[in-house]
Amino acid sequence: MTVQLHMANDKCSGVIMSKKIHLVTLFLIFFLIVPATALCARKGRIKHLTSITRNAETGRLGLLSGIFFDENRKRLYLTDTTNKRILAFDVDLKFVSQFNAAGALEAPTCLVRNSKGQFFVVEPTKGSVLFVDIKQRSVKPIDFSAVPEADPIYAGNMALDSADNLYIIDKAKQRILIFDEDLRFDRQVLVKEGKGLSDVKVGSKGNIYTLDTIDGSVRVFDNQGKLLLTFGKKGRDKGEFDFPVSLAVCRKGLIYVVDQHKHKVLAFNRRGEFLLEFSQLGWREGRLHYPSYIYVNKAGRIFILDRGNSRVSIFE
Repeated sequence: MTVQLHMANDKCSGVIMSKKIHLVTLFLIFFLIVPATALCARKGRIKHLTSITRNAETGRLGLLSGIFFDENRKRLYLTDTTNKRILAFDVDLKFVSQFNAAGALEAPTCLVRNSKGQFFVVEPTKGSVLFVDIKQRSVKPIDFSAVPEADPIYAGNMALDSADNLYIIDKAKQRILIFDEDLRFDRQVLVKEGKGLSDVKVGSKGNIYTLDTIDGSVRVFDNQGKLLLTFGKKGRDKGEFDFPVSLAVCRKGLIYVVDQHKHKVLAFNRRGEFLLEFSQLGWREGRLHYPSYIYVNKAGRIFILDRGNSRVSIFE
């Protein structure tokens, strides 16, 4: 009887152990196969939709540096720095056309397009921002002569507000230069204690959002340059940054920050409180490899330049 009892216990233990191994195997398979964005989608309702990659029409994509969605014409524009061109896609993300401003583009990075259909493109090799009017077949640099302490100006990322005012980062002086719709210099916003000003966006209410890569801070100003809020820092805890490079603001006031070295996006509410993060290092769909820029359109789609994977990853 004792022997039979021991044998029964051994069988029972074996079954339990087998079930445990089976559960562990399923757990590992789940986390290895299911994309990270699917897990985050359940918590933060962020899911990967699709990606823009090279095809027969676009050819090989080079270093992608800028992205802008034209709400009026429902066009998505990308700057391909390596190939000296701007690529255009329709609202369904189908390739439409490409252009290089009659050869004027040498190393285009950030770009925006105003309500008149005119482009502004940063050309760091020329130390300028080009004003491109396709209809008029005109390409000329923006005049910085009215800007105080204009020598030198190192133009970085840009943004437009609803009135077509243009906001340009000046890396040399850690400030935002603001030009009106007629390209007249209007004012500047000094980012005090700024060390590595890297990105700027303008919210629907006119607030100005800036990102500092060096100290990991996000600053929010009103449209007159008054500082309203500062948050963010570098660290290893949840909601802290390693190497933040770009930010975007959606219509609901959520602030998204791309962390290039963490290969993910962190989201905060309008008070700067951490909400969630999504994606992770990887090469398959929905994952990121050294992301470099983020843009959110009015429909809430999140466009991320996935530099290491030479593609644009789209989430919502």
